[in-house]
Amino acid sequence: MNKQAVRHAVGESITQLDDRVDRERMIEQHLFSLPEWTEATSIAVTLSFRNECSTDRIIDQAWSEGKRVVIPKVVGKQMKFFEHTANHVLLENTMGIREPDEQASEILLNTVDLCIVPGRAYTRSGYRIGWGGGFYDRSLVEFSGATLSIAFAIQVVEQFEVESFDQPVDMIVTEEEVIRCR
Repeated sequence: MNKQAVRHAVGESITQLDDRVDRERMIEQHLFSLPEWTEATSIAVTLSFRNECSTDRIIDQAWSEGKRVVIPKVVGKQMKFFEHTANHVLLENTMGIREPDEQASEILLNTVDLCIVPGRAYTRSGYRIGWGGGFYDRSLVEFSGATLSIAFAIQVVEQFEVESFDQPVDMIVTEEEVIRCR
């Protein structure tokens, strides 16, 4: 199945999910018990978009634990990361994604311990389908920290076409399990 078809099918399944909040809480419980989370002093995470698994409580938990939080912003053809605090102003871009304003300080991704990578669908080997821009794949080429994705179990699929530039994540955290991919 091609990526666009998988993206669409999984998106429809997510929209029909029952008990989203309970599922998200189970994902968070798994995440917060991982050594990659507990040992991280800084995390990169997206602000959840459309019907993605919410990252709001994850960000709040990171702040409560004193972790530095950085969030992405697409600038031209590349993704850059910026420090995010509770009092920073966020702006919505043309796609409806919340991003840091011009006052936010840029942070190099390689200085971050843990990168929570968004996606629409995943294979158990860690490959992911995002929104189609390839921004995370390009950003992760040189990233040496831990990578993981949070997802509902229905987002883990048997297979889809993988391209040479696709960057797999180290693990996928669902409400049912933690999948160690590499």
